[in-house]
Parts: sequence; structure tokens; C-alpha cells
Amino acid sequence: MLIRLIAGAALVALAAPLAAQTAAPTSPPTAPGTKDDPGTPRAPLPTDRGYDKPQTRTEAINAPNRGEVAAANSMTSGSSTGGTAAVSADLQAQYNADMASWVDAMRGRDAKIAANAREYDRQQRAYADAMYVWRMQVRDCERGYQFACHRPTPNPGDFYR
Repeated sequence: MLIRLIAGAALVALAAPLAAQTAAPTSPPTAPGTKDDPGTPRAPLPTDRGYDKPQTRTEAINAPNRGEVAAANSMTSGSSTGGTAAVSADLQAQYNADMASWVDAMRGRDAKIAANAREYDRQQRAYADAMYVWRMQVRDCERGYQFACHRPTPNPGDFYR
């Protein structure tokens, strides 16, 4: 009984969002001057410069500032050409120095890793050789050779090459 009640509640909870999705969409209200309301013409904004519209109005708005814009553009492009090349050369030199430094650091790191790997390999071999000698010593002791029983345990440092 309790299970049916829980299942029914879950079904009702899942059905509510489904019913809301199948409802007919409502249309948004139309604003005056939009394409949905063609009766009212749209007034241009007072600060609309119309850069993307080749119109007489746009030319009239931009004409008073044309001389100042041309002067500013010539000052910017004329004075920074030589300076840009020098700055660009300096940045390229710094970039090349940074790359060379990084490559040197990576080579040093790789060399250190390789040296550590060689050292670890030598230590492993020394330990394995000492264990081999110890097992032979134990085997000889078990066979009755007393000299093998009284010998000290092999030291891996003695096998380090």
C-alpha cells in the first residue's frame, strides 16, 4: 500500500512538468517600431553613428571629425612604425632567450633523471648480486660446509660498481 502511494506521488511529480511542456506557446508582446508592429516607424537613436550603413546621414555625422581622425591616424601609424619594429625585435630576442633557458632547464632535468636511473640500476644490481651470494652461502651451509656457515652476510656495498 505504501509503495503504491509513493509510486503514485512520483508519477504525479513527473507528470506536472510534462503537462507544462505540451501547453501552447504564448507569443511575446510586440514593441512599437519592431518588425512585428509595422504600423509605427522606428526612430533612429540619437547616438547611432551608422558605421555599417552607407547613408547620407552617416556621412553628415562623420564629416566634422574626418580631419581629426585622419591626423590621429597619421600620427599613430607614422610614429610607431620604427618603434614597433624595435619593440618587436626586443620581444623576439626576449622570447628566444626564454626558450633557450627553458630548453636548457629541460635538458638539465632530463640529464638528472637519467643519472638517477643509472644510480638506481646500479643499486638494484648490487643488492641482487649480494642476495645471490647469500643464497649460495646458505645452500653451502645446508650441505654441511662449515666455512660457509661462519662467513658474514654479504654486504651490497661490496658489489656496487
